[in-house]
Amino acid sequence: MDKSKQLNQHISENGEDHPQQVNLASFAGESKFWNTVKQAPVGMVILRGEDFVVEMANDTYLSIVDRTEEELVGKSLFTGLPEVRDYVEPILLRVLRTGIAYHGNEFEVTIRRFGQPELCYFNFVYQPLFEEDPEQVSGIIVVATEVTQQVLSKHALQRSENQFRNLVTQSQFAKAILKGPELVISIANESMLNIWRRRLDEVEGKRLVDVFPELEGQKFLALLDEVYHSAQIYRENEAIAYVDGPGGLKKHYLDFQYAPIFEIDGSVSGIMASVNDVTDKVTLRQQFAETADRLSLATDGTRLGTWDLNIQTKEIIYSGRMAVILGYDEDAVLTHSEMRDMIHPEDRHTIVEKAFSTALETGVYYYEARVIHRDQSVHWVRTQGKVFFGEGHVPLRMLGTMMDITDRKESELALKTSEGKFRTLADSMPQFVWTADSQGYITYFNRSLLDYSGFSAEEIEREGWLPLVHPDDLAESVRLWIESITEGTEYLFEHRLKRADGEYRWYQCRAIPQRRADGTIEMWVGTSLDIHDSRLFIDQLETKVQERTQQLLVANSELVRTNMELAQFAYVASHDLQEPLRKIQTFATRILETERDNLSERGKDYFNRMQASSTRMQQLIVDLLAFSRANVAEKHLENIDLNLVLQNVKEQLGDVIQAGNAVIKSDVLPVREVITYQFEQLFMNLITNALKFTGPDRTPVIEIRSGEVPGGAIPLAEADATRLYQYISFTDNGIGFDPQYKDRIFQVFQRLHNRSAYEGTGIGLAICKKIVENHKGLIDAVGKPGVGATFIIYLPVGS
Repeated sequence: MDKSKQLNQHISENGEDHPQQVNLASFAGESKFWNTVKQAPVGMVILRGEDFVVEMANDTYLSIVDRTEEELVGKSLFTGLPEVRDYVEPILLRVLRTGIAYHGNEFEVTIRRFGQPELCYFNFVYQPLFEEDPEQVSGIIVVATEVTQQVLSKHALQRSENQFRNLVTQSQFAKAILKGPELVISIANESMLNIWRRRLDEVEGKRLVDVFPELEGQKFLALLDEVYHSAQIYRENEAIAYVDGPGGLKKHYLDFQYAPIFEIDGSVSGIMASVNDVTDKVTLRQQFAETADRLSLATDGTRLGTWDLNIQTKEIIYSGRMAVILGYDEDAVLTHSEMRDMIHPEDRHTIVEKAFSTALETGVYYYEARVIHRDQSVHWVRTQGKVFFGEGHVPLRMLGTMMDITDRKESELALKTSEGKFRTLADSMPQFVWTADSQGYITYFNRSLLDYSGFSAEEIEREGWLPLVHPDDLAESVRLWIESITEGTEYLFEHRLKRADGEYRWYQCRAIPQRRADGTIEMWVGTSLDIHDSRLFIDQLETKVQERTQQLLVANSELVRTNMELAQFAYVASHDLQEPLRKIQTFATRILETERDNLSERGKDYFNRMQASSTRMQQLIVDLLAFSRANVAEKHLENIDLNLVLQNVKEQLGDVIQAGNAVIKSDVLPVREVITYQFEQLFMNLITNALKFTGPDRTPVIEIRSGEVPGGAIPLAEADATRLYQYISFTDNGIGFDPQYKDRIFQVFQRLHNRSAYEGTGIGLAICKKIVENHKGLIDAVGKPGVGATFIIYLPVGS
């Protein structure tokens, strides 16, 4: 089997790895075969014998290894590439001796490039070459594609994923990551596993509903599905959830948040579930409520004394039960002053008179105090009243009730015993648990607050919690707390609290009012939860989003400004610049025609140069107008046969093509939705560029090829690896260019040659790049000095 057939068979077998296939059977001669191999977009080299002498290496392979043809061809592979010997020689020997091809994927090897060792990755095939004897292997053909950038990108993505997983797993807040619409458990940190009562290996990689079938019938699966498809965050507090595990089904109260996880393209790939188990807090509050209900039931049958006080005259009207409560007969006649004198001396000023003053401001009168009967026995009473005001908020009357609560006070001793158990429970909790009276003054706090703050109980009772709050958060914390006390609404705020060592940590502080049967607030029950780690995590994400948003705003602003400047220049160029140039050309022509005999040879030369310069200036203006038009082009797409576009361009360039005896070969081009006149400009510029940069004594040959290629095989960072692209390539046999200048040639006014060598303005390829970008595509260039250049257009399929 000869070389061309062997190579054709190999490429046919491995076509799925190399989208730009070459059907060698279609070539008439061996020279065309070798020319095609040399121009293949994948690296190819043929090795002979056990010394692996390089018989042929194409341009792509030479570019990959950064070697010239003189450095490799005709020599042992390891003479030109000694650094790869340890990696590949054993594999090559095995292929040579066994005749079995070897396929390598993401093969790691260090190659010296530009004088420095560089770690690279390759996908390659080592295919044995057979002579007429099918048992005799005479050499090896190597087909290689460099995938260094893809591998490095994959490694970077893996590192990013690991960092994200670490942030989740190390968070003290219970978190889990659920992937895809099936809600597969990807990550769950220790706090979440404690709530689930599961080990990580019991849940990781499994669907949520498979691990917790008891969620069927509960609301959480439906909420997760809604978050996934709506891409909206969902939060809820104190939701009831039943979770099965060791020990049976357990009821939880949960504060939770379901937040969608977005990919780069904006699609939702999963959900981050953040959960705070507040079962202990809710249970504690329910215990308080049950205690209040029991007290209410105990006093429902108690007989109340009623009274009506004229605030201005201090005259009081009261029921007979009122006198009995104070230790008198029902028909006893008492004045307001006499009643006030019965108050225990320790309670009269600090409780009763203070409550009376408050009532004149708020309209609500309430106190519990001791009274001394005539027999010197001490009894507890509770008084409640309401103030009625006249014009100018002048207090006129106060109506109220009085009840003997001595029995209740005695029962409070038993309640204190119960409270001791509650305190023991609260002190064992890591969260801060505290209570406050109806006015907002702290009446209880658990041990965790003392341990965290380093304060003594006396300091907390005396100074409250304000000294712990960060100065920047203090004003808002106090404002919201006063607002909650005044309006009776739930208090919820996140602020920083100072630890004993001086460090501030973020806490979510929540207080819920506990009301009496009449709706008035009796006390507040609060908790403070450490959210420092989760807050920092969220802040980091928000900072990154804000930075990216700002960058986009700046880039967009710069783009708008540039487009405006180009539009202004286009106007000036089209109306103000071309007219003077036409006059210069006209007058110069007339002078040369009418005054030729009067001009010296030098004068004639000056006029000729002036005409040439004005012509170049006019062409520059035309090119700038074309570039500006490509920038702000109307996006009017038409479904057009690109073969017709190419034919129109060839007809327009007919004289130039005929003058240079140029040959243009073309595949059948696709039908696409494009901006027609822009694609004519694109084809015109690329073909004109190829004709212009023709080497000396060489007939111009331009080959136009078309096909499809996956995004992952395109050697451009902007390519989407998940998409399929349609490519159109223009290959010429001109003077080529140094690969190091491939990015420069697409920039405005960038020329690789002086004006005297090749005419032009340096804008043509910049226009090509802009037109391709207008069609959401990519453009690449491959060149080699003295050999030629290839310009490849990649257009996404389906857009």
